[in-house]
Amino acid sequence: MQRLNAESAALLPDHVRRPRYDIASLKIGMAHIGVGAFHRCHQAEYTDDMLEASFGPWGVLGVNLRPPRLDRCLWPQDHLYTRTLQVAESAETRLIGCLRRVLDVETATEAELAVSALAAPQIGVVTMTLTERGYCHVPATGGLDPANADVLHDLAAPSEPRSALGLLAAVLDRRWRNGAPPLTIISCDNLPANGRLLHRVFTEFVAGRSPAFRRWVEDCVTFPCTVVDRIVPATSPADLASIATSLSLSDRAAVFGEPFRQWVIEDRFAGAKPPWSLAGAQLVPDVEPFEWIKMRVLNAAQSTLSHLGPFLGHTFSFEAAADPLLSGMVRRMLVKETAQTLPELSGMAVAPYIQTTFERIANKAIRHRCHQIGADGSQKIVQRLVNPLRELSQRGEPAPHLRLAVAAWIAYVLAGASAFGSRWAPSDPFAPQIISLGEVSHGDLYALAAKIIGISAIFGNEPPAIDLSQSVAKHLSGIFSNDPRAYLASLAEQ
Repeated sequence: MQRLNAESAALLPDHVRRPRYDIASLKIGMAHIGVGAFHRCHQAEYTDDMLEASFGPWGVLGVNLRPPRLDRCLWPQDHLYTRTLQVAESAETRLIGCLRRVLDVETATEAELAVSALAAPQIGVVTMTLTERGYCHVPATGGLDPANADVLHDLAAPSEPRSALGLLAAVLDRRWRNGAPPLTIISCDNLPANGRLLHRVFTEFVAGRSPAFRRWVEDCVTFPCTVVDRIVPATSPADLASIATSLSLSDRAAVFGEPFRQWVIEDRFAGAKPPWSLAGAQLVPDVEPFEWIKMRVLNAAQSTLSHLGPFLGHTFSFEAAADPLLSGMVRRMLVKETAQTLPELSGMAVAPYIQTTFERIANKAIRHRCHQIGADGSQKIVQRLVNPLRELSQRGEPAPHLRLAVAAWIAYVLAGASAFGSRWAPSDPFAPQIISLGEVSHGDLYALAAKIIGISAIFGNEPPAIDLSQSVAKHLSGIFSNDPRAYLASLAEQ
């Protein structure tokens, strides 16, 4: 089948919306690190909408630090791809044109090309989607993890960066030496105070560099916080086959998502500012209230459903959300417990947001795998579950559903241990440590729970509640019983 590219785009069916600007004349003015499905379905769509409202030099240079290589699917397509939004039986497809170049970084030569391109004076903004693991931080503190393998490598071999921190250090050093204009670096990952976290870990990463360089970074580089939201599952081979049939063209970079989208950006730019507000993005002085509601409701619901769902035989998050037992438990957690920790925010009232959350997760057209959402839970549960649990515990409120949600994550990771059935291979940086603890637990679930909760990098030095080990041990026993559904049902009756 013919490949989608600048020439064959003229053959796209009439139902596919084309960019309403001249792609050929679009000049690169910003960059994105981590050109995965989420960026291509979220920030890139906002950028295309912005360019249609006010055309300017805001084409995107993409830089990719992790496999799979994207140049092989995007270069042959002249960096064009389609974005399809799905709900129920309906779908809407459009061609995205703002991505103009992609560089994969696997070798020293490729790293130099990326550093040179990002250090170019016309680049005024860099956005990033790395996933939580890409920040090389300690989840409980938000500080740099000095033992992280990528950090150690990049400090020893700065010309061959593996991490975004190493790449940014090389880029900013080059810009400083060349007298380049100020730069805005925008984290677009689901992390609390993501811009401040990025600033902190970067500052700690470059602590050994010259004071003059560090002063220039403080004076000429900003790290705004953001909140991003759209459910975007990984594109499957079936998705690619489906879109090829719909387009009568092969699009190997196609992405799929839900219609809902949100982008809240702290209005703190070092220099030129893309007019994303023309596309519906919100530029605000403080993103924290938006962040708390989104992470503690939507993301907490996704994590809890996806950690418990596989134990009840669910493959996709929409299946877990359609399970009355699971959805009822998660809804009670959000309404009775989490909501008590959330701010009042005009235009984002908690009760309607909870209802919208379940409607979105239950969208059958979005086939988001539980194991994809459940990955890297150690990097997520602090802000989504542990912090609200700690706040409620300090008020003397037991928060039993949040305790269950924390236990569900622990059970999800322990399920990779042979002592717990080797049910799946959990993807989490702490999985080897937790699985090792599980293998030698000898059935003592209380001692096991205490050791896992004692991992300070996740839970901090103060546990959320003095009896968390006891409740977690109880839940582990029930979840790993012969009938986890019956156990969860017994909790629902309490």
